[in-house]
Amino acid sequence: MEPLQALGVSAPAETLYLDLLQNPGTTPDSLTARYGDIEAYLAELTVLGLVERADGTLVVRPPRLAMDAVAERHTTRAALARESADLLTELWKTAAGKQDYLEVLPTYDAAQSVLNSVQTEAQEHVRAMTMGNIAARELRIVEGLFDALRRGVRYDVIYGAHVLQDASALHLVQECIDAGEQARVFPHVPLNITVVDARWALVGARTEVRRGPEFVALVVHDSPLLGGLERIFEALWRIAVPITGGTELNDVTAGPSLEAKRLLTYLSAGLTDESIAREFGVSERTIARRIGRLQEALGAQTRFQLGVQASRQGWL
Repeated sequence: MEPLQALGVSAPAETLYLDLLQNPGTTPDSLTARYGDIEAYLAELTVLGLVERADGTLVVRPPRLAMDAVAERHTTRAALARESADLLTELWKTAAGKQDYLEVLPTYDAAQSVLNSVQTEAQEHVRAMTMGNIAARELRIVEGLFDALRRGVRYDVIYGAHVLQDASALHLVQECIDAGEQARVFPHVPLNITVVDARWALVGARTEVRRGPEFVALVVHDSPLLGGLERIFEALWRIAVPITGGTELNDVTAGPSLEAKRLLTYLSAGLTDESIAREFGVSERTIARRIGRLQEALGAQTRFQLGVQASRQGWL
């Protein structure tokens, strides 16, 4: 347990404080002999009211008294922050003429900052999808994802089909799956959407304009629009194809069951027969025959139905 670090105290300062708790009356000189220059760390503890100097020694003040004072300051600051948020929001709405459940993010960096904050703000459930036209090389694991998964936050993520065509991208996705993420692929994801605990969502998209690519993002708070975004995600989640820890890019030694699974994954992700044939190293006609046999086995009339049926039957 690191009680002081949770309040922003540095690790060396916390170590120093625990030493003082166990060794009352310790002098600054003796601590300096053990830890080196301690002035900056003592300053941290003094500001919190945990330690004070007296007659050449360091005195530890009652921790509960100091921590209660810290808690009171944080409570006051939190209340002021909420009041400031209300006031600033009203000013922002007046100046920009915006609906109060929408906040436009002016830059890509601002959107990335909000995305990184998702991992610390989420309490129960994050639903996200990534546009399929984003290059695989841009795919990366967002900060704090693994910490959030360990904390018990559920992650459902829909990726564009590009992750099945790039080994490094698929490797990153499988790292997340191994950590507990539920992942699926869909060929044409319409937007970048991240929904946090059904409380708010980050929506982003890249568009091509005359002067080059442009990134547009906004935060959507509790509103009918947020509900609509949740329904879009759930609709795509139902028909998207699961990715598992065993989904592979090129497994030429795969047996029949893994081969069928791999074929269904590529097909449901929107890859063409030509692309699939190239991945398997066979002709397009061979791929068409294999797909036909799978359709017969699952009673599917179309390839779309084949993907849905395969997912429902647990073939993927």
